[in-house]
Amino acid sequence: MERFNSRLVYVHEGLREFLRTLAALGGYCTVQQAKSLGIAGWDKGVRGRLRMLERLQFLRRVTKYPVVYQVTKATTRLLGQDSSIRRRHTLETVQGRLLGVHFYLEANDWPATFALDHEEKITVFRGVGCPLNVLPHRGGKPYLREHFVFWLPDFRIGIAMIDQPGPGEFVRLRVFLRQFLPVLRGCPRELLDLFIVTADQRRRFAYQKLLQRSRAILKLGVGPLLRRIKPYGVQPPVPTIAEAIWPKTDKYDALADLGDDSDDLRDDDSGHKSVVRLIGE
Repeated sequence: MERFNSRLVYVHEGLREFLRTLAALGGYCTVQQAKSLGIAGWDKGVRGRLRMLERLQFLRRVTKYPVVYQVTKATTRLLGQDSSIRRRHTLETVQGRLLGVHFYLEANDWPATFALDHEEKITVFRGVGCPLNVLPHRGGKPYLREHFVFWLPDFRIGIAMIDQPGPGEFVRLRVFLRQFLPVLRGCPRELLDLFIVTADQRRRFAYQKLLQRSRAILKLGVGPLLRRIKPYGVQPPVPTIAEAIWPKTDKYDALADLGDDSDDLRDDDSGHKSVVRLIGE
């Protein structure tokens, strides 16, 4: 505990807010995204603060190029909650979470106002009189952790599904619609729009084609609601990750992050960084 607290003196409120936002967005960012999230206003300052947070073990670098950082167990401890965001994930998941940050930054310029905390997301729907029983549930409670919820400039509500690379558009779209078509129908005064956020225009067209032509999708009853379901391609495209590295354990993992470390990296016998195709088990 003492070693962990000794690191906190270097993390001022601005850096804590950056880590808090990053954690809410899925835990990963590029250097440019970190700058846009407000870690610093100049390039050298951005890289310097990212390296400092890495040395203090609140971030770890998980790719060589483009450089991508992930929050660690120390960050979730700082924020007072454990979370799967600090675990190892597949490259597809990492790519999707970078897309989520990209969309968040882009939508802020509309301007959209995001509800990042899970309870805050639920409060958004409660506040407009949407029956909570139409929301997706897990464990008997409303569950919106995997989707973005935000207020649009015209005070309508948006729910965004973040696409992932690779095949599977049909399955992802069908699952998303099955979860949220009841919300679309149940939200009063047509206050809600659904967004499918993609990394480029080609993927956006693929989802648009499914919405308009897939018999299985049309059977879900999307026809009358089609204008409120909006595939959206970010600009510019998100950088593609080819492979990832996982940094070796250092003394902070051993001293400051004691506990259940089953999801944390362990040094190999050689002490070198291992290059892996999957950020995960």
